[in-house]
Amino acid sequence: MESCCFTTRLSTVASTPLSPSATCSACQSLSARTPAVHNGSRCTVMSDLRVITFDGNNVALYDNGSYILVKLPRETIIGTVEKCPTSQSVNSIRRYGPMGASGLCFKKLNITTSSYRIIIHRLDRKVIVNYRPVRLPFSRHSLYVEDTGSMYLLHTPGGISIQWYHSTGIMVLQYMSPTNGSVPTRGLCGCCDGHPEDDLKLPNGTVVREVSDMLVFLHAWRVPTTDETEHTRRVGDNCTIGDCSNCISMLQQRTFVPCHSKVPPEQFCDIIWAGDLHYKNHQCDFLAAYVAVCYTHQVCINWRRPNFCPLRCPPGKEYQPCVSTCTSRTCLNKDYYEETTCSFIREECVCRPGTILHRADSPFCVTEDRCVCTDNEGNPRAPGEVWNGSARGCCLYKCMENGSVVSVEPDCDTVSTPLCEREGEYVLDVLEEGACCPKKICECNMTICDNEAAPCNNGNRLVIGYSSMSCCPEYRCECDPMACPPVSSPECREDQFLVEGEVVVELPEDNGDCDCPQHTCRKADVCLFQGVTVLGPGQSLVQYFEGEMCYTVHCLHRKDPDTGFYAMEISSVNCSQKCGPHQIYVTSTDPQVCCGSCKNISCTFTNENGTTELFAAGSSWVENCTRFDCMETSVGAVVLASGVICPPFNDTECVQNGGVVQSYVDGCCRTCSGVGVLPFTVNPVTPTGSTNCDTGKEDGKTCKRVAIRTTIRKDDCRSNAPVTVYSCDGKCPSATIFNFNINSHARFCKCCRESALQTRSVTLFCSRNATVVEYSFQEPLDCSCQWN
Repeated sequence: MESCCFTTRLSTVASTPLSPSATCSACQSLSARTPAVHNGSRCTVMSDLRVITFDGNNVALYDNGSYILVKLPRETIIGTVEKCPTSQSVNSIRRYGPMGASGLCFKKLNITTSSYRIIIHRLDRKVIVNYRPVRLPFSRHSLYVEDTGSMYLLHTPGGISIQWYHSTGIMVLQYMSPTNGSVPTRGLCGCCDGHPEDDLKLPNGTVVREVSDMLVFLHAWRVPTTDETEHTRRVGDNCTIGDCSNCISMLQQRTFVPCHSKVPPEQFCDIIWAGDLHYKNHQCDFLAAYVAVCYTHQVCINWRRPNFCPLRCPPGKEYQPCVSTCTSRTCLNKDYYEETTCSFIREECVCRPGTILHRADSPFCVTEDRCVCTDNEGNPRAPGEVWNGSARGCCLYKCMENGSVVSVEPDCDTVSTPLCEREGEYVLDVLEEGACCPKKICECNMTICDNEAAPCNNGNRLVIGYSSMSCCPEYRCECDPMACPPVSSPECREDQFLVEGEVVVELPEDNGDCDCPQHTCRKADVCLFQGVTVLGPGQSLVQYFEGEMCYTVHCLHRKDPDTGFYAMEISSVNCSQKCGPHQIYVTSTDPQVCCGSCKNISCTFTNENGTTELFAAGSSWVENCTRFDCMETSVGAVVLASGVICPPFNDTECVQNGGVVQSYVDGCCRTCSGVGVLPFTVNPVTPTGSTNCDTGKEDGKTCKRVAIRTTIRKDDCRSNAPVTVYSCDGKCPSATIFNFNINSHARFCKCCRESALQTRSVTLFCSRNATVVEYSFQEPLDCSCQWN
């Protein structure tokens, strides 16, 4: 639990502290009092648990517990903060925790004097003096307690006058010190001596002056308990540090202008708004506190609206601002009621027009005709009204015209009697708890039934049944299954199912018969093929062979009257298929396929002249520059064709160099043979001692990158079509020159080779397992003559 307490004296962040006289003046303006101690200093407890002390300081609570408000040498006033209904929005402060919102308010007031202990329950409207409930008004030895219907009025022997409002929960404590000398007060209401600087004094006499020590001040005046305080009401800033523009903007509205001369908005925002962060989230609580201070200056402000900070009143009452009367008109004082004016106005829930309070301590607003009687529970009763005064039994009372209450007997002649039409049914009187007249109902009584149970013969048993149309039981004799001979269930075939039926069996030592169970096997709703195979409706059976004939059996959805089973439809296919000399017959492995097929074991090839040749699997041949391969696959031997790829060839160059053009691969490709001289010119080169002989001059025009169309083969895998593959081809210089330095010939040779490579991937078809694989190889990006 944490507190908020601010005055210009306590604020440690004020740039220019006020003088004591200015401080006292500000506190007097806020608490609406004069400097004179004997003129009646007031301590005000707001609905949101903020306490404005006698000398103008203010502290705020945010946790339940009992707190000492005022402590005198022979008198103590303790206020108890407990949970309150959140529906009473201005009666409590909303506190948010892990379980949601809960309301807190001052529910009880405990006043202890030298002779009396008074406990006042505000919400329950009960007053207990010395542990016994009392009726108000109560007056003993300078102690006076009254419920005016609007508030509790109390006067204590120590000089404390208390006004505690029912509707808002605001409490005003006014201290009139004895005339023979000043007796300072202690507690949350402070030290009433006209000096704000020593107002917040601890029981040990230490004065709290820092904001950070306010928690110590509240704990010091809290009645010891085992409960731990878990909730805090954080201390904020003043308007010098914090932003009070929103607060001042609210109070600058036209509704609050009449109070500005009494309670300046800037001062109220600096002391109350900035010092309590609760108000920044609950603006209605802040405005209610401002208006409550204005009311102490007799400034009327009508600020609440049904859709803006409404005061929720109990049933039968309505909100009214600026109420000045101290007492309410009730059934007891209606004949001699006179309005009395209180010292200052307030906002309150009052009875609606045309109604008055039943009693001062009663929450009921009634019309005057209901003021005649009051029951034991304190509820108003009108003349002629009858009520039950007992919660469990029947004690009827009636309100008479003269206000007397008399007991009456219940009139039970008007209770209707039901018509009981069922056999064995009668009318029963049932007296429910809290009822005066018995309730008549229809109840079954089997003792008045006429039917009796008939005896059953041997082998039968007595069965008792009931009907919704009768209360009496119905008796009948049925066969006793325990008297039947034992019967074993037969074993049924696959095309049969077990049926349980009844057969008339003559029981031994019995004059009658009994239906005993028996078991038989009946034909099932299936097709029975050849007396062995069972098919369900819609199922088929294939590959039933008789020689070369294949039969398919289909079970229909209708019965055959001749067999008692479902009918079948049978179709046939002749599987006497003739295969070629290069094929073999293979039966079908699919149960849904009737006949087999012919599978190739070798390849047939038809030449241009029309003749046909057989090639074994794995053999290859060339025809018209096309290569053919007989490949073995899972479906048999197949022929794969691919084009023959020849390297580039220049006929003229071969002849010019004395060569002879020859063909190969059945004439598809040509080559040059019989060349006797070097096919290029060798230029003289001066050898050097360097191992990097790069001073020679090469004929780089002939070495180049060429494309070749070929079929790629890898084991039993090959490409489905010819692939363009790049290679290096061409002429490069070579020579043998005599070197006089070494007295020998020096040999020089360059080769046409790749100068850069790239990796390519080709998809190959594998005939062994009929799959495809990716085959990667390297090919040149460029070619040149390089030293070997």
